[in-house]
Formats: sequence, C-alpha cells, structure tokens
Amino acid sequence: MSIFNIDKNSMSLSHDWELFQKFMGNVGAFTYISKEKSAYLDPMALKILNCSREKINEYEFFNLLDRISKNPVEGEKHIYIYKTDNTRKFIKMNIFESRDVWLGFVQDYTRQIFEKNKKSDSIEYDPITRLPSYSSFTEIVKNTLDNTNHCWLASMHLNGLEKLGTFLTVDNTNHCITSVAETIKGFGSDDIIFGSKSNYEICILFKNLDKSAVYSILKNMNDAVRHCVFTDDFGEVIDISDRSSLSLSVGCCSYPEQAYEFNMLVNYSEFALFEARNSRKKSVVNWFCEERYRREKTAYKKSQIFAKVIRENQLSYHFQPIVSAVSGDIYAYEALMRTSADINLSPLQLLSMAREQNNLYAIERLTFFNTIDSLSKNQQFFKNRKLFINSVGSFLLTEEDFNRLYLTYGELMEKVVIEVTEQTNPTSNDVKLLKKRCIITHSGIAIDDYGTGYSNSVNLLHYSPEYIKIDRSLITDIQNDLKKQQLVSSVIEFAHDNNILALAEGVETSAELKTVIRMGIDLIQGFYTSTPKPFLLDMISQSVKDEIINTNLEISKHGIKKVYDARTSEDIDLLKLALEKYTDIHIYQSKLKIKGDVEKPVNMNITVMDNYSCELTLENVNLVSRNAKPAISVGESAQLILNVEKENKISYLGIYVPQTSQFFLKGNGSLLIDCYATSGFAIGNDYEHACGDIFVDMTGNLEIITNSEETVCIGGGYNLNESEINLKSGNIKINMNSHNGVAIGSYNGGSIINMSDKCRIDISISGINVIAIGSVKSESLIMSSADIDIHASGASTIGIGSFSDAEGDVNIKKGKVNITMRSSKNAGIGSWKGKMNVNIRDCSINIDNQGNDVAGIGDIFGSGNVFIKNSDIDIKISASNPIDIGTEKGNTKLQENKISSVINGKQISHEQTGV
Repeated sequence: MSIFNIDKNSMSLSHDWELFQKFMGNVGAFTYISKEKSAYLDPMALKILNCSREKINEYEFFNLLDRISKNPVEGEKHIYIYKTDNTRKFIKMNIFESRDVWLGFVQDYTRQIFEKNKKSDSIEYDPITRLPSYSSFTEIVKNTLDNTNHCWLASMHLNGLEKLGTFLTVDNTNHCITSVAETIKGFGSDDIIFGSKSNYEICILFKNLDKSAVYSILKNMNDAVRHCVFTDDFGEVIDISDRSSLSLSVGCCSYPEQAYEFNMLVNYSEFALFEARNSRKKSVVNWFCEERYRREKTAYKKSQIFAKVIRENQLSYHFQPIVSAVSGDIYAYEALMRTSADINLSPLQLLSMAREQNNLYAIERLTFFNTIDSLSKNQQFFKNRKLFINSVGSFLLTEEDFNRLYLTYGELMEKVVIEVTEQTNPTSNDVKLLKKRCIITHSGIAIDDYGTGYSNSVNLLHYSPEYIKIDRSLITDIQNDLKKQQLVSSVIEFAHDNNILALAEGVETSAELKTVIRMGIDLIQGFYTSTPKPFLLDMISQSVKDEIINTNLEISKHGIKKVYDARTSEDIDLLKLALEKYTDIHIYQSKLKIKGDVEKPVNMNITVMDNYSCELTLENVNLVSRNAKPAISVGESAQLILNVEKENKISYLGIYVPQTSQFFLKGNGSLLIDCYATSGFAIGNDYEHACGDIFVDMTGNLEIITNSEETVCIGGGYNLNESEINLKSGNIKINMNSHNGVAIGSYNGGSIINMSDKCRIDISISGINVIAIGSVKSESLIMSSADIDIHASGASTIGIGSFSDAEGDVNIKKGKVNITMRSSKNAGIGSWKGKMNVNIRDCSINIDNQGNDVAGIGDIFGSGNVFIKNSDIDIKISASNPIDIGTEKGNTKLQENKISSVINGKQISHEQTGV
C-alpha cells in the first residue's frame, strides 16, 4: 500500500492510507527522500508531533528525530517521551530505512502506557478520565502546598461532552471523555498535576508558574480540546460531526495570595468556575475575585448545594394517590420530588436553581431513574396501578439515558404516565420524540396544570394525551363558582369525547369532591383524598372512599335506565354495576350470586325473567328499588330461590311474586325489608293483586318494617290460584304501621297459611284495620305450630283470623302464642262478625286485650265454632263488650285445659268436658 504521492509541486496521500487513517486516527506517517534532502509528514503526524509544515528540510527532519528519541521509556521498545512547548506525551515510532527513501510511523501511545503503569502505581485513578482520582489528587496537593511558595489551582469543566450521549453508545461516550482527558494530560509536567473530580470536571495544580504562563497553557488546552480526535482503545476514530460545542470553562485561584489552605483554595477556584460557566462573556479562564465572591456568595452556595444534590443523588420522592372518582380505589400515584432534611429545599427552589444553572436535565434524568426504580422495588402496589412522573418537556432524556432506562426496566415502563406541564414550550421535535418513546414503552402522557398554560388546545393537539390534569386553580371553591363549573365541565366533556381521562387536581374539601364527581370527573387528586407520603399507600381513608361511592350512588338514582343482562354464573359486584351507572339486572341464569356492601345502598331493580328459574344468592347486598318498582321481581311463571348470606337489606318496595310464580327464601344470613311505598308489600304483591306461592325456609333472620297506607308484608291482595304461604323455619320479625294492612296473609282474598314449629314469629301491627295473620275478607285456612308473639294497636285489629264476613279455619297445635291488643275492636284468635272456626290443641295461649268490643278466642258477633283441647289458656280482657272464649252463634267445646280467664277484673270459669 503506497502512502505518499509526491511530485515537484505538491504532496498528497493515497486513498488507501486516508481510508486507513479514518479508522486508526492516532497513527501518522512520514517519509524521508535522501535525493531531495527533504521529509514529508502527513496531517496526523503533524498533529501528534505538534509540527506546522508538511515538508521539512533534512536538518529539521533529523533534529525532529533526535527530539523524539532522546527520552526513551525504560523497558519499552520504540516508545519515547516527547515534549513540545507545554505538552508531554508518549510516542511510539517505527522507521523502515532504505538507501534512498525512509518510511516512518508515529503513534500516540499515551493511553496504553497509562493503563500499564496504573497497575503498579499506588495512586488511585479514575476509570474513565484515567487521571488520578479526586481523593488521590487531594493528598498530592496537600503535600505539595507544604513544600511550595506559590501555585495556582484550576477547576475545569469539559463543556459539550454531556451531549455526546444523545447519539453515542455509553462505551463510545466514555472513550471520548478519555480522549479529551488525554489531550489535557498531554500538557502535564512535574509542575502541572491533574486530578479527576467527575467525568466532566478536572482539577489542575500549577506549581511555580506565573499568571500569564497559566493562562497560556489553559488557552492552549482549550484549543487542543476543540480539535481533539476521539479514538477508542484500539485507535479507531469515533466520528463527532459537530465539535463547535466542545470547550473548557476554568476557574483559577492562587495560593497563598488568595487562599491560604487547601479547602479555601478549592472553594475559591470552584467559585471562579461557577462564574465562568454562568458568565455571558464565555471566556475560557476566570480568575478568582474576592469582591465578587462576597457579592455572589449566596448564589454560589446555592450552586454548590444543587451540585451536591445531583452528584450524591439526594432526591427523594413522596407518593400522592390518584383515586377513581367512581369507586375511591387508588388508580395511580404521582411521584413528588423532595430533598433531604439537611438540604431543605422545596421542589420549586430546586427547579429554580436548576434553571439558573441551565441544568434542568440533571433533575429530569434523576427523577426518571429514581422513581422507576421505586416502582420496580414496590411492584406489589402497581399490579393495576400507574405511576405519574413529572417531566420537563423541553429537556427529554438523551438517547443514551432513555435506552439505558428502557433496557433496565423494560415492561415496567407500561406503568408510567409522563406528566408534561402546560407551562413549558417544547419544540415539535421534542413532542414527536416523547410520543415515539411512549409508543415504544407503552407509557401514557398527561397534560399537567391544564387551564394555566398559554396554549391549552395546542398542547392537547400536539401530545394527544391519555390524561388531562385540571389545575387546582380551577378546582378551588368550584362549588361556589359558576364560571369555574362551566369551564371545567367543558374540559371534561372534551376529554370524554376524545377518550381522555379527566383528573381534578388540588381537591381539598368535601364540597369540591362532590362537585367534581357530579360533573363527571374520572380521577381525583388532592389533600382531601390523601396527602403525599414517603411510602406507597394501599388504600385511602375508608370514610373518604365511602363518601366518593355514596356521592356516585346518589347520582345513579336519577340516571337513565341501563340494563345488565346476567346470562352467566359469574358473580356480580353490585357496587361496581351501580358505579358503572347500571339501573337494572335481568337474570337469565339458573344460578347466580350478587355481592355488595351492606353499608352502601344501591338503587337497582333485579328481575328474574318470565319462565326462568333461578337460585340467587345475596351477600351483603343493600338494594333500594327504583322508579316505584319492586327491588326484586319474579317474572311470570318463574321461580326464585333466594339464599341470603351475611347481612342484606331491601328498601322502599320489596320482592314481587306474581300469582303464577313461586318464591323461596333460604339461607343462614339475614334479610331486612324496609317498605315505605304508599301501597307497599315486602314479599308477594300489593293489596289489589294476587300473589304466588311464598316459602320461607331459612336458618337466619327475616325482618320486615312497613310504613304505608295499604300494606301486605308477606302475601298479597287476592289468592286466585290457592297460593300458599308456607313458613317452614326461621326467625321472622314484622313491624307494620298502616291504615289498612295484613302482616301475613291476604288482604282481600282467601289465605292458605302454614307456620311450622321451626318458626319463631314476632309481629307488631298498628293501624285502622290491621291483621297480624289471616285475611280481611274471604276464606282463610291458617295452620300453625310456631311460637308467635303479636302486639297490636289501632282502631280494629285481629291477631290470627279475619275481619267481617270471612270464613275459614284457624288450627293451632303445639305452639306458644302470646297476643297483646290495644284497640277499639279486636279479636286475639278468631274474627269480627265472621264465621271463623278455631281449633287449638296442645298449646300455650296468653292473651291480654283491651278495647270496646273485644274477643279473646272467638267472635263477639260471629258464628264460628271454637274447640280447645289439652292447652294452657291465660286470658285477660278489659272491655265494655267482651267475650273471652267462644262466639255469639257458634259452638264452643273445651276439653282437658288449664284455663285462667279474667274479664274486667273478674275471674271467669268455663265448663269442660272429657275426651
């Protein structure tokens, strides 16, 4: 391969050699032609040897060889210490001689010698700059100060290197730093000592040199850095297209004239560097000035604090929950920057410092690496949650840092939402890059402080975010500000129209919370829901969560009809459906379970569809019927087996059972039915319509409370299909307050009622015409072995039986019946002007009635028959027209009973017959 093309007028390099040098940039070539008595050097040889002309005469050439070779490195072949002016480097030189032409090569071998010597050197070296570490440099300088009369300390910053990471790999970036450090180190001598403070900061001690000499050296260093060739460890050139930003900033202080001890010397030189980096003049060297130091000391100290925060990564983070405006569950956390107690800077103060020092990027970088590291260490909190991270939109991570972040945390980036403040002004390229990265990592974008920036709509169009965070200035006192409500409503509407979630920031009161929920906000953040904490909270305060849920449930009362079709056996979360604005559940499934929270009433109607049979389990359900419809409806020709687990409640209107259908109540839980509709019923139908079969066979508790004008608690208005009310087991408690009503039975039609010995029944009734068990009109068949307590008050009341013109039978066997009545007209067991037959066997009956026309067992004016056998009867009556046992026109037969009867204070005896 030829290297030099030489003619009479000029010298040029061969294409092959130029190509070689492109990849091996620290190797130069020269040739000596004896016939011409001249030598030629290629550009790289000129640079390495610090020569100015490519053609030199014979005398100059041999003088150059002598300067190179006069300081060989001991133990090394063809390697020499080469000094020119203020630089010092190691050169490897090889020469191939012939009679007429010599060909030589020179290579900068400083890096290789450094690596070799470092292994045996007691001094600690920085692995990137390959200069003595700061601790080693400190020891060297302290020892030097004790033995010198004068020196200068220079604190140097390498400008522009930090930007290389945007387009170079980590290794190549480090090689570039090494190359710059080597260039600077080339100026070293016995009187010039170097130390590395960081990848971008170098300290230099100048001994026994005056100010002009120091300035000249530093200026030459700057020129050398600007023209530095970057190479890797193998000499391959690293191409840097733009070198215009590479330069030095240096602060210098003298010893002992300005600083008389080491720490002061360091502090003053760093202050001078601080001035150099922040000066508009942008001069290379800035000399320490005590007067300026006194004037700018505060600003400098701030810069030192900021530098310490960044250098030692003294940022910490508090996490504020972002909660669902529907359920109150934690949807995400926002990471909020904090500093340690000894630093004691607010986030705004720290950002202000970063802005003053043009180093917001350092905050951006630390924030992303720190917060996502917290996410990785607390993944149990982020199973279905996001992490919102604040970003400065115009200072995005470099390509190097972003790639390292993504390679380190991978899929966890899917949990990240990047908050871009409304008040920044990013370029279109910044926006495109951020969106591109979010697509790669599946991260989200949120517009922060929405409503305070200069270009709300523009930023929305640019970023296409997944979230809008409405600024707290629009949320504060929103419940009292119509204009704020109008503006926030329009933002929410816009967000929902564009599939964006709207978040209310700075919610600090209950009134603000309820207002934004009613306006349709999706997410809530603020001190009212939860303050920022130095740890991750798994759930906000239960009381606040309940307030959020209850506010939503209040809204759902007035919503439009939305039906959930239950066609699978999958359990239904009643609260979740309600918060999703469902109003009805239609059941097409044979077996289903609905779960709720008994403390949270839900406006919902449940319907078992016509001709379907379903075994439905309720667990902790609290239903409030909607639109004057029953809370639970059994369809025509349908069957519902209702199992209750734990505590359950139904309000307003109860369980509708039409005459063609069947209802079974089972389970070991409890069911409370609170009926307050005008014409109400708990289980069955209203007083004007017939009901189907009703069975209660449970080990738990059934409680019914009614406050209506006309009421049927268990039963209906008519019994057209001879439907049964069969109370097989369970504890049943009824409290009925009504103008006209029946607790158990039929209001207008006949009743077929069976109450077994596994039932415990407690009934309290009050009203104008009210019956505990039986019917107002028509025929009734009542059979009971249960223990029954009845308390009645009002105008006309019946315990067990019917009112006027009714026929039927009451059969009580082996039960305990206690009846207390306080009403104008009443009958404990029997009827009023009816034909009701009463048959009592093996029972304990206790009746205490007061009024005008009063019957204990039987009917004052009726014609029914009374038969009592082998029972304990205790009757007390106070009335103007009483009868204790018997009817006016019917027969009474008593056999083998223990009877105690007192009417108006007088003991009444009854004749009994044998078997």
